[in-house]
Amino acid sequence: MHTETTRSTRSTSSTRRTPTRPTDDDAGTLGSLKLGSLELFAGLPDDELDEMVARCSVSTAHPGQLVQAQDVPVRMWHLITAGHAVVQRDRTPVGLLGRGDSWSEHSLLNQLRSSIAVVALSPLTLLTLSQRAFFEIPDHHPLLAGRLVARSATSADRLALPVFNALVHLTGTECT
Repeated sequence: MHTETTRSTRSTSSTRRTPTRPTDDDAGTLGSLKLGSLELFAGLPDDELDEMVARCSVSTAHPGQLVQAQDVPVRMWHLITAGHAVVQRDRTPVGLLGRGDSWSEHSLLNQLRSSIAVVALSPLTLLTLSQRAFFEIPDHHPLLAGRLVARSATSADRLALPVFNALVHLTGTECT
């Protein structure tokens, strides 16, 4: 039986938890994922998929766990391989992420702080890639790099502020 542990950091308003790293009991978990079944990786050659597996790590999060804090430097790219997460802006839910969805592309590419918080809604399994490894993708996987740049235009971290502003505007008006 695998026991999950989390690191906690005290803040004035709540406890923040970060996704856990897999233990030796999880060895091979990433290798068993079928990356080619995810839209982002569809059609990539097996050797490229194997190389991505080697570059990524797996992390998990439990329901209610903060996976990405808002307004902090972004150092990791995340892709959900199982489960669901809520995207929040200033604690207001603005979106839902599921299998195959990712975030941080826009923030990493533009060297921005995270404009969103991401909270696990169900048990999550995530592929994570460090900032350095993320920026090495064009050298090793040009097709994937193009897909990530395109995805950054609709990434949750890019769209959160306009969606949040629209929600704030809507709450100030009456529907007739």
